[in-house]
Amino acid sequence: MIPSQPGGSPSPEAGDRRLTDAGIVLTGMHCESCAALISETLAAQPGVANAAVSLESAQATVSYDSDAIGLEDLCAAVVGIGYGATPSSESGPGA
Repeated sequence: MIPSQPGGSPSPEAGDRRLTDAGIVLTGMHCESCAALISETLAAQPGVANAAVSLESAQATVSYDSDAIGLEDLCAAVVGIGYGATPSSESGPGA
């Protein structure tokens, strides 16, 4: 897995946010550089606390503030850089 976290220190209120964990099924990745680019793109989205991409399983796991961004927006960010992305069937509350 290639983890990415936004740069800088978390803000004091970061601990107060309720984060949602979701999986994203990815297509079009061919190497670790692809996985790293996707991970960095997801981590750069507003409200994302953590993003990890696995080349082997072709999936991303994202922890994010659902008040700041939605799962469809995260998928759209990945599609915007040229890869396929759909929410995992295991995504959702408590997943």
